[in-house]
Amino acid sequence: MKKKISVFTAILLTLSMMAGCGSTVSSVSASDSGSASADKEPLSFTSVSEDVKAPVIASVVPYEEPEYEGVTHELGDLDGDGKAEFSIDYLIDDGDIITGRIELYFDNELIYTIDDELPIDTGSISYADYDGDGTEEICFVYYPHVNSMPLDEYVVLKNVNGLWKKLDTPVDENGSNGFPVHIRYGEEPCTLAISVDGSDEVINYDAHEHYEKAVADLEAEGGSQDFINEFKRVLAGEGFSAGADYGMVMPWGIWEVTIGSYVDATKEEQPCIKALHGIAGPLERYDILGNLYIYFNFDEKGKVKILALEFQDDIGLTE
Repeated sequence: MKKKISVFTAILLTLSMMAGCGSTVSSVSASDSGSASADKEPLSFTSVSEDVKAPVIASVVPYEEPEYEGVTHELGDLDGDGKAEFSIDYLIDDGDIITGRIELYFDNELIYTIDDELPIDTGSISYADYDGDGTEEICFVYYPHVNSMPLDEYVVLKNVNGLWKKLDTPVDENGSNGFPVHIRYGEEPCTLAISVDGSDEVINYDAHEHYEKAVADLEAEGGSQDFINEFKRVLAGEGFSAGADYGMVMPWGIWEVTIGSYVDATKEEQPCIKALHGIAGPLERYDILGNLYIYFNFDEKGKVKILALEFQDDIGLTE
């Protein structure tokens, strides 16, 4: 059975491809995500289908002469004014390394440029009121080319007096594009407390079933005896100290960014962004505990506002 942990009851509604107002989210996307938690009803989230990935179009863009040949992605008419938004992905080859650049156009005007040390691809875009001031912001997700870990990057842009300004988004202690997440021992051995700076919520996770299943699976498959011994040590409470740090947040920051609408306990709906972090024990990728989902938008000052946390353990992910 999937185990579910959630402090808030939330419903995340289906995204629309139409330009939005109020709490409506208008988006084009190429990413999917699932979610769960433990011991309570899950947050429900409908992400945009792979079928509506921003298409590549072959037209030549006359707005400015690029230094390099780019690939243009049509993003739809987000604000409904008859002018389609689009982005252009470039590979920048300086003779030594190849880096990436994306130019984002809104109403036929270049509003933002992203330069990255890796080649990057356009991902998804949404147009919704993320800070509750009655006007829409842009959330643009893009994908660096990486070999192993999943990784999404994103920017949130706000129009201030005709200029698009990037809102500040969280970085972790290593400077990666991610939230400051903490994993600590709970009050008893083999229990964990998962928290995020900026939120008062704490997810209390009983890891007994996780480690019991890990031991059983390894013994049945003839797996590493060192791993079996380590998991048994955790189950026995060796090294336990209430409140001490435990395990790790998996590398590379946010693994996935998806867009939806959040409904809180008062039934108020608001657009939100959903970020996924991988959580692991001391053996890192050999002991994946599960996925932490962070639902957030922004306050009236443009600061990140965390709406809810949700954790889906590895048993739920693999069943």
